[in-house]
Amino acid sequence: AATLDPDSIGGAMLLGVDGICVISHGSSSAEAVVNAITVAHDLAVAGLVTDLAAAVAAD
Repeated sequence: AATLDPDSIGGAMLLGVDGICVISHGSSSAEAVVNAITVAHDLAVAGLVTDLAAAVAAD
């Protein structure tokens, strides 16, 4: 049930061609906030924004 644990990811990802945003609930725990920041960082390092922009431009 870890996949249903809101603290494990930290929030919902809003993906766009101009950046990455992770939205967390106002009552998120400190663990959830850290995990949300980690997910956003990992997506940025992986080049998701660049890849998404290229995919949109190619369509």
